[in-house]
Amino acid sequence: MVKQVSVFQPGWVPTAAGQRPPLNEERLPADEAARIGAYLEAGAVVMRTTALGVDILKGDEKVVPMTIRTDGEFVWTGPVTYYVQTYGVSPDADFLAHVRARDYEVRVPTDKEIQAAAAVFMPPR
Repeated sequence: MVKQVSVFQPGWVPTAAGQRPPLNEERLPADEAARIGAYLEAGAVVMRTTALGVDILKGDEKVVPMTIRTDGEFVWTGPVTYYVQTYGVSPDADFLAHVRARDYEVRVPTDKEIQAAAAVFMPPR
């Protein structure tokens, strides 16, 4: 089963319309943020779009890529890559351990793994 990566605080529930989820408070050192960011960028594309999302730290500015990627075991959205690269926001601990254990090297997932990653966002009909 493919696991989804996040940079947002787990368990957050909006209490008012228009609220945006808070980012994880932990920040990575700059050198590791660069390595994790490169890993995220190198993932296989699951779904590509030119749509941009809002940077929750800059108000309503739409600059966040929305492309979805995978390494075959984890799947992540463009905001994960963006917040790691731009602000050094730490992704989930399980994902960090996974990337570190792989020595920051992405493997090429199979077509079946890419389809499984896509199913996380678009369940089969």
